[in-house]
Amino acid sequence: MKNTEEILKDLEKYTEKEIIYRNYWKVRNEPKKRIEYMKEIEEYVRQQHLLIFDFPFITYPEILSERDFYSRLSISKHSNVNVVRHLRYTPIFEHSHTFFTVLYVLKGQCDHTVAGENNPMKQGDVFFLPPYVKQTIGVFDDSLVLNIHIRRDTFDDYFFNILRSENKLSNFFISCLYSKNPTKGLMFHTGDDKNIRDLYLNLYQETLIDDEYSWRILDNITSILFSELLRGYSDKIELIGDIDPQEIDDPSLRLLSYINNNYRTATLQTVAEKFHYSIPYCSKMIKEKTGMGFVAFVRNVRMNHATALLKNTNRSIVEIGEDVGYENPESFIRAFKKMYEMTPSAYRREMKKNK
Repeated sequence: MKNTEEILKDLEKYTEKEIIYRNYWKVRNEPKKRIEYMKEIEEYVRQQHLLIFDFPFITYPEILSERDFYSRLSISKHSNVNVVRHLRYTPIFEHSHTFFTVLYVLKGQCDHTVAGENNPMKQGDVFFLPPYVKQTIGVFDDSLVLNIHIRRDTFDDYFFNILRSENKLSNFFISCLYSKNPTKGLMFHTGDDKNIRDLYLNLYQETLIDDEYSWRILDNITSILFSELLRGYSDKIELIGDIDPQEIDDPSLRLLSYINNNYRTATLQTVAEKFHYSIPYCSKMIKEKTGMGFVAFVRNVRMNHATALLKNTNRSIVEIGEDVGYENPESFIRAFKKMYEMTPSAYRREMKKNK
């Protein structure tokens, strides 16, 4: 295995795709040279699906799904975490993801917008972006930007301990997972923190190693990274977008977190007693935050866990139903079919076909 300084040197090297992007960027304002260069690279652009939008066959990938990043990786069968380097000189385009993204400026700086608002980043900045929030990224020099992608559909299963903690980062994730008005983003300014840098580099290397142990190591390093960010920078978190600072400390998020952690046995009465609320007030808080009543919210949490188990384990339908709080298998199948319009077995077969 390489040490972090060796990984950094490898990252600084330009890939073939980056060289194409950089050469195109240099002639972008010279029509004659640009047209000549486009003729030269057209076949490569077609084969490699480069995003040079002057070619008529190129389309803007406005939504980047988990499959766009995970389907080409062998670890995708298990992994919840993927790490990629943003290709320098890639043309800027607005897009969103179906997963959580954690951007990190390893070196230099980058142009960055979130939901149409300018949000430039400098070396050491770590940005947490929720699913479906639109962003742009621009790197037009030797700067390096790494992206962690975390699957939304398995987040609350594999990063359960993060959600159990009471801090701004766990509130951010809970808001994104369950609130109808989620936070648009969080920023940590870590500067020259070598520990944070090395954790990112080790994550990147583990994605490249890609063996039977990589997916577990990626999950564990990611959890350590989150803990280190909170340890060193929890009092300096920057909220992004038009957000009330109290929103991230909203007490209803702790209530939702408690339900998420105890969804197998939680009742409206036990939740109300836990937080010293009346049952009507507790019900109102859940409805205002999620747009769902208590029963519907608990069913939603159960089904999130059930789909993760169906996709990522070989456990039987009966076992999964019991795991998510259904004593009767028929009740689980009926509830699942009502939400997804297919049985758990059909859902599992569909997911296997798409891997």
